[in-house]
Amino acid sequence: MEYQYILFQVDKGIATITLNRPKEMNCINFGMVEEIVAAVDRCEKDEQIRAVVVTGASQMFSAGDDIKMMELAKTLSAPEVAQTIETKAYPVVMKRLMALPKPVIACVNGICFGAGGEIALACDYIIASDQASFGQLYINLGLIGNTYLLPKAVGVRNALELIWTGKIINAEEALRLGMINKVVPAASLEEETAKLAGRMAKGPTLAYGYAKKVLLGSLNMEADEAIKLMTDAQGKLMKTTDHQEGVQAFTQRRKPAFTGA
Repeated sequence: MEYQYILFQVDKGIATITLNRPKEMNCINFGMVEEIVAAVDRCEKDEQIRAVVVTGASQMFSAGDDIKMMELAKTLSAPEVAQTIETKAYPVVMKRLMALPKPVIACVNGICFGAGGEIALACDYIIASDQASFGQLYINLGLIGNTYLLPKAVGVRNALELIWTGKIINAEEALRLGMINKVVPAASLEEETAKLAGRMAKGPTLAYGYAKKVLLGSLNMEADEAIKLMTDAQGKLMKTTDHQEGVQAFTQRRKPAFTGA
């Protein structure tokens, strides 16, 4: 597939998806959504891809939705607008990233606002430049957003404050709130991201995928149901080559060489 709105490359088992509309501050339109989904589908199907990085071009992650999205209400009813957003806009990317059974790292290299922040939070790990900034700017347009993943990351009270005020916070504040995992100097962001992705790409891919599926699936379950979900996954993983290699490496006192199988 040829891409117009993203860049896609694979190197050493790591796929990098770059939001690439720098003149529009990497704002997300329907075309970009389609291309990201196509890239994520490829990442899932290609067994050689064992970790995924999502980032933005030109020292920014994304300023959010393309403003043209706001024109939907001119011709569509409220239910039609809702359905269009759910099936064609950034929620499609969020759900696809969360369902991908491989580690996904958001490399936030600059502004990360609105829908851009939702996509970042849909990734499994967020590493940010010390020059990055985050904002739930929907409220400035009389809208809302990030009502699902944000409170899970920072708590309900902090999420409401961020959503209600639309204030922009820096990377250190985002780290303090639990919104992101790590802050690094801008000059070393790519290097630190590559190290993390490389470590993930060499790990037990199936176990990573099951950990993600079970953890997300357990969030709204009762204890018995959540534990069963975990033990079912454990049973499947104990039949994998990676588990056998892990046991052998442990008994032989060496570092395991996982293959993702």
